[in-house]
Amino acid sequence: MTPFKYNPEQFDIYIGNDVDQNNFSLTIRERYRLIMTKKMPAKPQELYNFIRNQFPGRSVIVGYEAGPTGFGLYDYLIGRDMPCVLLSPSGILKPANERVKTNRIDSKKIATMLTDGQFHPVRVPDGPYRELRHLTILRNNYVKLQRTAKQRIKSLLLYTGLNETCRDIEQNWSNYYIQHLKTIDCTPAIRLRLDKLLEDLNYARKQLLDVTKQLRKFYTSTPEINEHIRNLRTIPGIGFVTATTVLGRIGNPVNLHNQRELAAFCGLTPREHSTGDNVRRGGITGLGDATLRSILIEASWMVIQNDTELGQFYNRIKSKNSTKSGSLKAIVAVAHKLTLRIYRVLVERRAYIVH
Repeated sequence: MTPFKYNPEQFDIYIGNDVDQNNFSLTIRERYRLIMTKKMPAKPQELYNFIRNQFPGRSVIVGYEAGPTGFGLYDYLIGRDMPCVLLSPSGILKPANERVKTNRIDSKKIATMLTDGQFHPVRVPDGPYRELRHLTILRNNYVKLQRTAKQRIKSLLLYTGLNETCRDIEQNWSNYYIQHLKTIDCTPAIRLRLDKLLEDLNYARKQLLDVTKQLRKFYTSTPEINEHIRNLRTIPGIGFVTATTVLGRIGNPVNLHNQRELAAFCGLTPREHSTGDNVRRGGITGLGDATLRSILIEASWMVIQNDTELGQFYNRIKSKNSTKSGSLKAIVAVAHKLTLRIYRVLVERRAYIVH
């Protein structure tokens, strides 16, 4: 599979499509003139037939904003050899003085961006990589659900003063600790709240276990993905969760153009506001995939304990900054370096060599 590079000069007709649940709002133009605007039901087949009948023999590109409607339209058009691209919502131009937002205006912006080529298409995961993304998202949802249940239990214990009855017990959410929570003496209303929260926790745990098993079964039965995950896990500090999440979020590694791209995708590149000879850099941009950024920063705490080189790098950065912010800046810098190693391992399809 060759990475897609958008070139506006390849096309004669540019169709900006603002998609919602019920309608497609289209702005159709040639390179230097508007042809028409049109609204139709949100049915991919109708859009495809309209383009075939209206512009026979002409090269057409359709673009729409990635969002809650997913990849259905993209899959339909690409499956019929009609070029289609998705644009990132954060990349849609929004003037500071804009006070009116409509589907027609948004479709006009997309059509203009298609003619100018001033955007980077969203990379749509395909085949097993899309399946992997679904599974990693599902697993992450149950991780959040489990965390929420624990936080609510702790808040209830603190609010009712029952946390004092647990001080002598190791609160690591062991079975012994949970059984203790089930026997705490309290009022009927508090008992009901606590029991329901414990049921939520138990449900999240069971679902998380089941999804994790399905995730392991899926990637081990998919040779290409299994190879990538096996290589990622050779990087000190990267385990099953980090490896599957990284691959599920970025998709097929063949689409990575350079080693800086992965860091930018995670929002781990520094802000910069430079003028002339004055170079001013700040914290990370925070753009891109927040889930992947969080996973990589969390993994970096393990990496610095298992990788001597990155451990020394962390201590060097930390020592150059204040006590309050030094460790945070240093671990983010480690996460940025970690993306470079991940890139090499994925693109070169090899195990990591510890120096």
